[in-house]
Amino acid sequence: MTSQPPPETRAPSGAEEMTLSVGPPAHGGHCVARPAQDPAGRVVFVRHALPGETVRARMTERSAKIWRADAVEVLQASPDRVASVWPQAGPGGVGGGELAHVALPAQRTWKRWVLADCLRRIGGQEVHAAVAGLPEAAGSGSIAVEPMPSEADGAAHAQERRRAPGTATRTRVSLSVGPDGRAGMHAFRSGTVLPLDRLPLAVPAIQGIGLLERSRWRKHYRPGARIEAIAPSAGEPLVLIDGQVLTASARSTGRRRVEEVVEADALGLGPLRYSVHAEGFWQVHHQAPEVLVERVVRAALGARPGPDPSGPAPDLAEAGSGRRVLELYSGSGLLTLPLAMLVGSSGLVLSQEASGRAVGDARRNLHGWSRAHLATGRVTPRSVGRAATAFEGRGPDVVVLDPPRQGAGREVCRAIAALAPERIVLVACDPAALSRDLAVLLGSGYRLAAMSALDMFPHTHHFETISVLERG
Repeated sequence: MTSQPPPETRAPSGAEEMTLSVGPPAHGGHCVARPAQDPAGRVVFVRHALPGETVRARMTERSAKIWRADAVEVLQASPDRVASVWPQAGPGGVGGGELAHVALPAQRTWKRWVLADCLRRIGGQEVHAAVAGLPEAAGSGSIAVEPMPSEADGAAHAQERRRAPGTATRTRVSLSVGPDGRAGMHAFRSGTVLPLDRLPLAVPAIQGIGLLERSRWRKHYRPGARIEAIAPSAGEPLVLIDGQVLTASARSTGRRRVEEVVEADALGLGPLRYSVHAEGFWQVHHQAPEVLVERVVRAALGARPGPDPSGPAPDLAEAGSGRRVLELYSGSGLLTLPLAMLVGSSGLVLSQEASGRAVGDARRNLHGWSRAHLATGRVTPRSVGRAATAFEGRGPDVVVLDPPRQGAGREVCRAIAALAPERIVLVACDPAALSRDLAVLLGSGYRLAAMSALDMFPHTHHFETISVLERG
């Protein structure tokens, strides 16, 4: 199969091109490739290709340390290549859809390879051996990347089956207005705004706003403006343009908050309601809050799984009663609320978050739950160490942390281990940072008890992991 990019994404006249044999994927959405005529030649990190392919590639970056390229023509295609669900994210296009040309099951295999490579290469032999020894890695030595419920085989509703798999999942979309007044996104590793004609990864509520229709939004769009579209699980979407809040019909509104409802029936809690500032952080995939709440809270409280691990856990309240939980990087209280509900009157949840706005949201969401104490401040080794005092000198039973992309870091992980909690639940959105943090925790006397990986970002190279560590 030969795949040609749109004319505007072709290599410019005179640009250096080469024929590459494509090898395994690398962290960041690239594949490791070498010149087809020189298998031992210089490594080139190529995008928009697949392992096993032969491609004609255009160089996009060449330095003494690294060479990068975009595949602009496929000379020998992988069987996992499909028609892109978002051609405008292809060669020379916008960032944010770098795996749109890969069949969805193959995307998860791609991410599994990347996770295994990072855990071995960055985490080191101790991390690699710990993961390989888990029951969930049996037979392969690596952790499978699971689809979200809406992408699982046979799970999609009839309407969802009519869409390309993995599309229409994002409840938050960021755009910019280009010099021509049209909405678009930045080209990959560039400040240039490329206009878009569709938003296939956005949920239908955002697609229906018509943000790419200049006629509807003309009076609000100015070159350089930043657009944020939010489609909450409850209520109408909002659009923020450089701080101005608009309704889906492009009318100004004083509404600056959205309501999110997270079903927690599997935890025996029913629907959880959250009030979040329109500019605040919330998980992007429409099912991510529900899945994270169930997975992380179960792991934190250590409830015994029943015959159906995905069903209600009748012993969860018993398992949580009296538990002392330290939650770091706690955001708007997504996990804080169910944890506070389950530790009971004799337990305590202490959360810490750097963003004052997020902590303000969490205070609204935790109103009435006196056993949750919310602290504002950057997570540092010193702030972690002070947690022992907050728990009446005994320290926490459990630490839950969901750090930003760069991870918690060596010193924070050491400070957590010094508290000697029975269990640590680490949520990570970057496999390299995960590998570094795991190496520190394993080297501090903890053992890896469980790990799962979730494909919360279809058609991109990103995914989420949840690791459970117990004191050795």
